[in-house]
Amino acid sequence: MKVKKECRGEYEGPVLADHDLDFAIESARAIFSVVAASIPKRLEEKEKHLVDWYSRLKGNPMTKLYALYDFMEQIYGSIHKFTPCKKGCTSCCHYPVSIRDVEIKLIEKKTGIPRAKHLQNIENYHGIPCPFLRNNACSIYPSRPFACRRHIAITKTAHWCHPDRANAAKFPLVKFSEVDRVFDAILLESESSNVWDIRQVFVAP
Repeated sequence: MKVKKECRGEYEGPVLADHDLDFAIESARAIFSVVAASIPKRLEEKEKHLVDWYSRLKGNPMTKLYALYDFMEQIYGSIHKFTPCKKGCTSCCHYPVSIRDVEIKLIEKKTGIPRAKHLQNIENYHGIPCPFLRNNACSIYPSRPFACRRHIAITKTAHWCHPDRANAAKFPLVKFSEVDRVFDAILLESESSNVWDIRQVFVAP
């Protein structure tokens, strides 16, 4: 398993210190190794061999995607105590969200909500709420896209997650290399090469 770094937040120190960008970046880097070490060994081992696990899965690409989602719930759930992400925090629901055809079909099947008849075209989706955001919560949480599932901020607060500050700097985000590889394999198997933003495909009522 290779746990990769990306971006967003702060972990240790007073909450107000989180508002200082340099302090927040250094704190986030310091906690990254703690997060990696906290992952249960059984999940770490399964993730290490996840491509082999995928090769033995039966069913169509949508079934395999849901199986991957189930594993992601387990491994990302194991580091939940290190993140400020919780119901009611909607900052990332205002970020661009990439989605592929197999994910669209899964959402349609699990929720009964059809895709729009015509693709919506907006130049910049950053800052625009997701069409599935209802009462400050995700209304399709069990069927949410891959991009949403893997976005977990390793921070003390959600201060730097706000859309107005999200691109101020890069902070550690946890990514699992084999999870990414299996998702790519599912996209290939399902011939889901096109990428859209979720706001192009689904329309808020």
